[in-house]
Amino acid sequence: MNDELMMDLADCAAPESIIACILRHHPDWAAPVPIEDLASSINIIDILEMETEEFEGGLTTDPDKRKGVILYKAGTKGGRRRFTIAHEIGHFLIPWHKGDQRCTKKDMIERRIETLVQKQETEANRFAAGILMPRPWFVSDMRKLGDADVEHVKTLARQYGTSVEATVARYVELTDDCCAFVFSKDGIIRYTRATKDFPPLSVRSKHHLPERSLSGRSSNRTQSRPSEWAEIQGSVWLNGEGRSHCPKVLEQTLLQREGYQLTLLFIAPDEIEDAEEIEALEESWTPRFRR
Repeated sequence: MNDELMMDLADCAAPESIIACILRHHPDWAAPVPIEDLASSINIIDILEMETEEFEGGLTTDPDKRKGVILYKAGTKGGRRRFTIAHEIGHFLIPWHKGDQRCTKKDMIERRIETLVQKQETEANRFAAGILMPRPWFVSDMRKLGDADVEHVKTLARQYGTSVEATVARYVELTDDCCAFVFSKDGIIRYTRATKDFPPLSVRSKHHLPERSLSGRSSNRTQSRPSEWAEIQGSVWLNGEGRSHCPKVLEQTLLQREGYQLTLLFIAPDEIEDAEEIEALEESWTPRFRR
């Protein structure tokens, strides 16, 4: 156990302050972060497989949280296993997260804060993403790769030892691009992740991929590399309610095994500006009558 680190962590409460403290103690670290070494240094005495279908991960501690054991679902590998371990470390280090933890697959992607449980899982996820993909490192590496591209997400996932899904979540949080990712299986949307400035999508979970989209036309094939970019009318993907003009969307898709598919939607800055100018111009043409 790293006693000096533990003493400094005692003064930290928020996920981001805990991450900053850990990184200050390990200035020589580089991606992928040695997450199991971190676990050992904070008195996680074991990391064990858990034979269960109910939970993705778990944490068992003594009453004072001085030591603990992390559990993960048997068969979980690679980036998902690393994220589960990091998530449980978050529960261990965030002071107000009390008691043993049993975290479901849904908990591992929780972003809401309406209830105490949601807030707790969201904080553990913020910690996991932040320690596995530290903001300054990730932003620097992301910018070196250039504009959004599915291949760039795969590159970052390999570099940081994270799953594509976790990498996408971090990507949309930190990128300057206006983009959205659509996760689907067998032509049915599982969920979406978008940057804050991306216009509202017209699709959501359990919807079919739009027929006129590149993804909808490609969903019955498999490919080892992302497709070429295709220019798509914005109305195919975007919610046009309240808008007179939708910006054009660039679409790229990657077909994976067992029917899984990852789609990237990108809107160039000039497209957004053009759409706003057209809407403003049309608004100026609209006659206004006094009542």
